Amino acid sequence: MCFRTHSDGDVLSHAIIDAIAGAMADGDLGTHYPEDDPASENARSLNFVTEFSGYMRAQGYEIVNIDAFVTLGTTRLRPYMSAIREAVAAALDVPLDRISIKGRSHDGIAEVGRGQACSATATVLLMKTD
Repeated sequence: MCFRTHSDGDVLSHAIIDAIAGAMADGDLGTHYPEDDPASENARSLNFVTEFSGYMRAQGYEIVNIDAFVTLGTTRLRPYMSAIREAVAAALDVPLDRISIKGRSHDGIAEVGRGQACSATATVLLMKTD
């Protein structure tokens, strides 16, 4: 099944940006990376995370920790979890021990559980540095 997205559709990166923007009370992913922006078309979402973390720091915030989970239904993330955590930590330029990512299956329930869709949720704790 193919899903049409503007960027690469990385739901985890999108959830992380939404969580950071929300913690800053500064909009959401679409506020900072609108779908009608040609520069964002087919872009790698993890690059948005890197860019947005720089913006976050410029606004005087630092990440204390992120807790996230990805629900893919039929795809098991456990074999990839270390690499995903490392990529997110590197994109955010934070120590690995500040990043927690878990996978969920939804046990065959609804579209996500059947592998017809995916979702991610992230919670972030920020600290004001100035």
